[in-house]
Amino acid sequence: MTELRQGIQIWPIGSGKGGVGKTLLTANLGILLSRMNRKVVLLDADLGASNLHTALGIPYITKTLNNLLTGAPGGLPDTAVETPIPGLSLIGGGRQLPAYPDYQKDLTGRILSGIPLVRADILLMDLGGGIQTNALDLFLLSNRPIVVMTEDPASIQTTYHLLKMAVYRKILKTFPQNPLISFMVDSATHPKSRRKVHAVPELIEKISHVDRCYADLILKTLKDFSPQMIVNMAGRHDHRRPADVVTAVSRKFLGISPELLGIMEYHQGIVESTRRLRPFTLNPMNLKATEQLNLIAHRLAGAADAVSSLESSREKNRTKPAVEVSPAKEKQEIWLMDNVEYKNRPLYVLTEKLNSDSSIQTSVYYRGRILFSKKMRYAELYGPEPDEKSMERLIGKQHQTALKGIREGRLRFKDEK
Repeated sequence: MTELRQGIQIWPIGSGKGGVGKTLLTANLGILLSRMNRKVVLLDADLGASNLHTALGIPYITKTLNNLLTGAPGGLPDTAVETPIPGLSLIGGGRQLPAYPDYQKDLTGRILSGIPLVRADILLMDLGGGIQTNALDLFLLSNRPIVVMTEDPASIQTTYHLLKMAVYRKILKTFPQNPLISFMVDSATHPKSRRKVHAVPELIEKISHVDRCYADLILKTLKDFSPQMIVNMAGRHDHRRPADVVTAVSRKFLGISPELLGIMEYHQGIVESTRRLRPFTLNPMNLKATEQLNLIAHRLAGAADAVSSLESSREKNRTKPAVEVSPAKEKQEIWLMDNVEYKNRPLYVLTEKLNSDSSIQTSVYYRGRILFSKKMRYAELYGPEPDEKSMERLIGKQHQTALKGIREGRLRFKDEK
């Protein structure tokens, strides 16, 4: 369950980048949850780029979060407006940006202080895409925040980056006035630091040499932190793959275990409903999409049958490497990911097994763009299903070859002449 504030279930909904359908899912989740006799409040915290009201089919709202900056008498609850959906209210975000530079920090502080005053069963927060500090603080209101992603490699990469920044931010917030922890986290993450680490477990080990109690508290904090992923606009095959990649890499490098909350396939009807400014869950023609999102809504609402169904499905489809977290089992993972610097650019190198065409693919990313990609079809050399050790060697060899090629300047990137 999420953390509770005055009886409210808080579900922050974020994403590593924009364009993944986060706002549409938030709006329609609110509709479905309100149909379950829950009093739901939607909060548009995509500060400066707010459009949650549009996703609900509401062209204009009279009150927004900007009213907090002008002294709304009732605070955050006073900015809420009723929607045409029974049981569903909206706290809209302002699109007119205030003139002073720290308005987002100021507004975020007022949101945080006002949440305990909101009277609702569920609070869904539509956060801005990316890793701004203000959005991270709202994202961390729950130990089970929701992350929306797609199958796009850039979305997978930025989802991992969001979780990485959230973990470091969570460590800092666990020790809000501890200069030692602040120094060690800053030293571990600064690009030019000689003490830079490549994984959170490595940082925790360094902290344990200074104070074992600090390290134990961080381990407990991260154990309780389990982001929930929604794969949106999924294609026909390997629906779980984006979430599985993020889970595997997060376990290895961040010390957390994100979980798959649900999958939303791509539906043309959603696009058409959006163009008509009508929530797709209100259109009977979008029955399949509504059913998929309804399963997620039941999971959030804590319906026992939905929880059982999802957990059963998760255990059935999850591979052993994804379940086991001991060092011996981690070697069985079929994904490798590393950061490497090349010409003052931080590059992300991902090598993975693609079941769809029996191949191993290595991709190099920079700021969400693919600079290099190489695919090797192992079936032609080793048969359709090599044994586990052979697969480990193949993936490791291709991954290390790519890293060596980058360091030696032998790889040709798409943006280089």
